[in-house]
Amino acid sequence: MVGKIFAERYELIEKIAEGGMARVFRGRDLLLKRTVAVKVLKDQMTGDAAFIRRFEREAQSAAALSHPHIVNIYDVGEEEGIYFMVMEYVDGNNLKEYIREKGPLSAHEAVRITRQIAEALEKAHAAGVVHRDIKPQNILFSREGKVKVTDFGIAIGGDGVTVTVGDEIIGSVQYISPEQARGGVAGKQSDLYSLGIVLYEMVTGKVPFTGENPVAVAMKHIQEQIVPPRRLLDSIPEALEQIILKAVEKDSAERYSSARELLEDLFYAEEKEVPRMTPARSSNIIDNDEDDGYILRPFQAGLSKNSNAVASWKKRRWFRILVVIVLPILILVGLGLLVNSYIFLPEVAVPEVRNLSQSDAAQILREVGLVPNTEILYVYDDDIAVGNMVKTDPPEGWVVRENRIIDLFVSKGPEFIATPDLYGRTELETQVILRDLELIMSVVRDYNEEIPEGIVFRQVPGESFRISRGEEVVVYVSEGRGPFEIADLVGYSEEGAIAYLEENDLRPRVRYQFSVGSSGHVLEQMPESGEEVLPGQSVDLIIGD
Repeated sequence: MVGKIFAERYELIEKIAEGGMARVFRGRDLLLKRTVAVKVLKDQMTGDAAFIRRFEREAQSAAALSHPHIVNIYDVGEEEGIYFMVMEYVDGNNLKEYIREKGPLSAHEAVRITRQIAEALEKAHAAGVVHRDIKPQNILFSREGKVKVTDFGIAIGGDGVTVTVGDEIIGSVQYISPEQARGGVAGKQSDLYSLGIVLYEMVTGKVPFTGENPVAVAMKHIQEQIVPPRRLLDSIPEALEQIILKAVEKDSAERYSSARELLEDLFYAEEKEVPRMTPARSSNIIDNDEDDGYILRPFQAGLSKNSNAVASWKKRRWFRILVVIVLPILILVGLGLLVNSYIFLPEVAVPEVRNLSQSDAAQILREVGLVPNTEILYVYDDDIAVGNMVKTDPPEGWVVRENRIIDLFVSKGPEFIATPDLYGRTELETQVILRDLELIMSVVRDYNEEIPEGIVFRQVPGESFRISRGEEVVVYVSEGRGPFEIADLVGYSEEGAIAYLEENDLRPRVRYQFSVGSSGHVLEQMPESGEEVLPGQSVDLIIGD
């Protein structure tokens, strides 16, 4: 299939992945001259009409998702019975490969990755899209290290059930939720269960359930409890273990109710317990000798020949011993007092200061014992007046210690953006671009002889026009060539009439009738000459025989 071109636009360059349902190719968008990923459904999937309808419907829903941690879908189509999906190309490893290379990840890195996946799921679930196949192979890393969740194109709506091919459960069985393993409904919490299994694998280096075959593994998801991760690796923070155990509860009602709830616990765990780094051990500047304690090697030679030197050496020796032993003790005591004083500082809730002036917000924070950061962060906001507060970090309602420094985010007013160039893009691709810019798309469909059907040929306002988020952009989408008057084909040769019809995207239907003197020529046509026809319409020709 390498070398094939779909929709006269997407050329397949090389196969880069293959799963149970589809093959994925690195491709080239010949119109926009950029690299894309093209997913092609396997033949055994295209024979199921119900699945194809669901695939097309949900691919449309997934294409509407726009989020920094979700792989964008640009186009979906069918050609010669082959169904394909065109997506953003992410040039990097997947999470499965990363775990194989590094082994168990640090708690901090695992939480950072999980947060990005959970943010993507929060966006999808809010749009009514359930992924159903969260696994490390579907978590990609861009060259900049950003997490990208892919394969939303085979997701189904929140009321959908598990899809199977023969006896094979679609989706990697190591990460499947108990309800999916039973063939039941896959909901938002099914994605959170799978994410819990992925997090388990990140911090332990292994999946919780294995077996001789997929059915055996699926039964373990239904019946068996996972081994708590701290039994495998005691360096895993206890708070992180509790998050994993809640995410993988057998009963979906006992799991996190939403990706947002999971995110809040991840934030809390990272702030309270997850270590960001392991301090390196300091090198020893003094050698340890079992017989004589600490030996300062530069002063050993010739000490017995000079008593002053001996006395001086002894003074320096005791001084260095004092520095090495007593100073660390004093530092530890000081640190203990500092930590103790922090632990016993009263806790306060961050107050709400949204929409207040900067000075009023700072005063309210000081009144409850918090310290407003003097370095102000400025952000765009469509609703908050310039100079007023948009938010704080930590956000309002969070419980923190007194004297905590609070970051202030102040409004710069609405952000004006330049409208993108949409000419030549598909309707789906245009929808993704405008949603990402938070602009409203209004579609006008019209005939256009020069632009293929489904492609944008005009926009209002035009390219590079200054516009605010939330405003409307009107795009004109081609419906292809419009109705036109058919020529008078009576008297044409059979070959000439058929050539005319094919050139004008009309379908000839030929019948033969005995005729004297007009053999091989058109005797009648329907529709008759001068009548309006549409591209793709059938035209009957009666040919003399």
